[in-house]
Amino acid sequence: MDQMPQGRESSSARASDFGCDMRVEQISTVFGQVLREQRISRELSQEELALAADVDRTFVSQMERGIRQPTITTLMKLAGALGIQPSTLVIRMEKLMR
Repeated sequence: MDQMPQGRESSSARASDFGCDMRVEQISTVFGQVLREQRISRELSQEELALAADVDRTFVSQMERGIRQPTITTLMKLAGALGIQPSTLVIRMEKLMR
């Protein structure tokens, strides 16, 4: 029986672990929605969030529109700028994707 190297699973196996269709476009769109919700609830402009997270304002706009995705480092910076735990963003995404 063929096995994948330890620590690597097929993307379909990972998607099924979450019990939802984990298409990249869907993830990007939902992340953007969550980011926008969190930013607006804190009454921050895209520019204010970008400055606080040390990213470009156009990048915040692109993430909110589902065009781009953050790295883990950027996710941590965005969460810090929003005054929340990074897990808050991920948990909210999981809820919306169910």
